[in-house]
Amino acid sequence: MRGLEIETIPVGPFAANCYLVTFTGSESIAVVDPGAEPARLLEHIRRRRRPVAAYLLTHGHVDHLSALPELLRHYPAPAFLHPEDAAWACRPGNRIDPWYPPVRLDPETLEPWDPARLPEEWSFIRILHTPGHSPGSVCLLAGEVLFSGDTLFQGSVGRTDLPHGDARRLEESLRRLAALDPEIRVLPGHGPATTIARERESGFLAGL
Repeated sequence: MRGLEIETIPVGPFAANCYLVTFTGSESIAVVDPGAEPARLLEHIRRRRRPVAAYLLTHGHVDHLSALPELLRHYPAPAFLHPEDAAWACRPGNRIDPWYPPVRLDPETLEPWDPARLPEEWSFIRILHTPGHSPGSVCLLAGEVLFSGDTLFQGSVGRTDLPHGDARRLEESLRRLAALDPEIRVLPGHGPATTIARERESGFLAGL
């Protein structure tokens, strides 16, 4: 498997993790969940001296995509979001007052998640639909690394008491993640990294 180089940048008042991802021999960057602080993210991207190949959104909540409009102005690239979240992500209700206003973004800008639509250089990424925290939540499996968004954290899981949340669907999604290779490193939407093994033993994947 290609060696991944991953930079973790917690952004915004909720410290949502944005990830800048490259791999050995790659000529571009993938940006996972550009949630806030666009000027800071742009500076990190510029330091890489590579174009952005794609913006990969694990779900539609505003704290995971509010920087996207500004990043697209400077680094145009496809932005992928599951259709079930794209249906509401750009509406006025997707806000967290007073910290996050609605995202000013044309919904037509968002591409539906489809492996065939990913830039060829990034086509090795597997897209796992993991609804529950939101109907269109996905996890992104890149070799031995899982970008889990707000589905799975270290010692916790995504909330289901927000609009569009569904506890039953989240449990089904967690069962799918529990079946993955235990050595997979999990990079969540908030907080520190973990592994599938650790969450099986002591976290919310235990007993699934």
